[in-house]
Amino acid sequence: MKNELDAAGLSANYLSVNAVSADKEPYQQNLIDKCTYPLLQDKEEVDVWGLHDGGKDDFYLFDPEGKLIVHLPFNGEVDTNLSTDEGYNNLKTLIVEAIENN
Repeated sequence: MKNELDAAGLSANYLSVNAVSADKEPYQQNLIDKCTYPLLQDKEEVDVWGLHDGGKDDFYLFDPEGKLIVHLPFNGEVDTNLSTDEGYNNLKTLIVEAIENN
């Protein structure tokens, strides 16, 4: 998706925050192999997921100033399962809207 949006001239920054519980091999390597953007490792003393009331496979869209636009929890009202066309297209549409409105 990042490559598609970049090719369309729609620039955004992306990153993933790996769960505290997934800080061991091979979990990190599996994600690293698939990501073309930064992978950050959450730590118990930081608790990024907890601070953002987040969970596995949640998405957060922020504006350029760092203000949260929308939190999309996995299995929430909006399908964001990237393994399905609907989920992929839903997330892509929301990212495009966020870019175009900011």
